[in-house]
Amino acid sequence: MEETDFPAHEQLLFGSALTMIAGALDAYSYLEHGEIFAGLQTGNFILLGIHLGRMEFSTVGHYLASILAFAVGTMLARGLQHLLEKRSVNQQYIVLWYELVLLVFVMIATNRLPDIVITTLLSLAAAAELQEFRRIKGAPFTPLMMTGNLRKASASLYDGVRYHDHKASSQALDTFTVLGSFAIGAILIGLFSKILAGFALIVPILIIIGLITWLYRTHHHRRWKH
Repeated sequence: MEETDFPAHEQLLFGSALTMIAGALDAYSYLEHGEIFAGLQTGNFILLGIHLGRMEFSTVGHYLASILAFAVGTMLARGLQHLLEKRSVNQQYIVLWYELVLLVFVMIATNRLPDIVITTLLSLAAAAELQEFRRIKGAPFTPLMMTGNLRKASASLYDGVRYHDHKASSQALDTFTVLGSFAIGAILIGLFSKILAGFALIVPILIIIGLITWLYRTHHHRRWKH
């Protein structure tokens, strides 16, 4: 199947942009708000364990808050999905607006609220993205956890080379593109944080606006055709 045969939110470019947002959020929360990850909860669990092992209890609450916020954010997104599933609305469109509102609020309040509040809000946003966007070209996909994507890309590359499996080779290329996008998101935050500090969050905000515009135009184009 051609990529355009899939819904806009399952196309590779769309998924790569989502992954770029995820990398940017984790880099931003880590660099600007106390070395906490917004979406990468595996990292937060590791850091939590390290600090507990060293009897450094002052930052434990920050990691726990992010972990709890991610769990709550997932449940909120799940509830929103159930609320919208029987209505004639675009779920992905609504979830992106929800994420955008959270990020705009965080950017406005970045120097006014404690780090623990900021990272909690960012974790809510990251959780909504992971819950809603889980497929590229009909195949399972995660915009947040790169370990699984790296395993998938490596296994697909092996199958593509060893067995001359064109589908596996294509899947490997797509997944390596996703991995690169995650890194690019972090790179952009690393670059812009030197210039904009807390306001570097403008990077994922602009990407989300671009994705919302894409979905809006796609939806109205299809309505016009029918």
